[in-house]
Amino acid sequence: MKRLLVVLAVFSLVMVSFAKDIRDNENSADFVAKFFQLPEQQKEEIGTERGWVKVDFVYATNYEDLIPKELLNKMPEELREEVLNSAMEKEAEFPFAEFKKVERWIPSPSDMPFALNYRIENKNDKFGDGDGVNACDFSVAKKGDVLLVHDGFVAWGWHAHAGIFYGGTGVYATIESNSNQSYFGDPRPGVHFEPISHWNNDYDFCRIMRVRTWPLSTSYRAKAAEYAKKQLGKPYNFNWLWKWSTSKFYCSQLVWAGYYRTSKWYARINIDANPADTWVAPDELYASWRTYNVTSSW
Repeated sequence: MKRLLVVLAVFSLVMVSFAKDIRDNENSADFVAKFFQLPEQQKEEIGTERGWVKVDFVYATNYEDLIPKELLNKMPEELREEVLNSAMEKEAEFPFAEFKKVERWIPSPSDMPFALNYRIENKNDKFGDGDGVNACDFSVAKKGDVLLVHDGFVAWGWHAHAGIFYGGTGVYATIESNSNQSYFGDPRPGVHFEPISHWNNDYDFCRIMRVRTWPLSTSYRAKAAEYAKKQLGKPYNFNWLWKWSTSKFYCSQLVWAGYYRTSKWYARINIDANPADTWVAPDELYASWRTYNVTSSW
């Protein structure tokens, strides 16, 4: 018993020292990896100190809870049934209890450049291991569709990246905002075109989702894509905590803004599952009641 207490005491001292080193070494590129090795309590403390924000769906126990009740009651009966069925389909694919368990953090702007290149060890991956490529069928994609991918858990959840389908099959088929250089060799991170091959050959898993634009017309899907095109060349937004910026964009912010900023003020098309937050992560685009699966594949 004494030996066990000594071991626990030593372990506790080591973790306290480890946590202190992380806290004090604010410029360390190793912070992100070390952060996810910390016990939960220290992770909450240090993350908050460094300006990280934890993403949670505290008020929801299933995907249906994410549908605003006032809107659900106003929907035409056919649409209401479709929305509820979509929530059940997501439940069947990625049970909300599992989805909610995924740890999600939005890193501070200073830590984000390091977090973008970090993948967390696979833990209970619902879909299994990927091999770096996927067979997602882009022939069914339409202008304005949301693209989400997975290639390992990231700080902000299961879906690592997002983009929007612009149209066609050529090198200008999709638009994204990426912290890395573009397919065309542009060394500047930010908003640019990407070919379909980028989504099929650079990620383990890819899904195509369509957006419900009710009560507005479906023409807003194309408007969202055109909005993204107008942002071409704008820099990457490392401040994921502020989705309201229009001078720079991160991936899911660009997709979200395409719908939010082109829709009418009295009928905003908000595809953020946590609309009151000042950030929007790719997982929140997936969980939104406004998005539904068209196709997906490893």
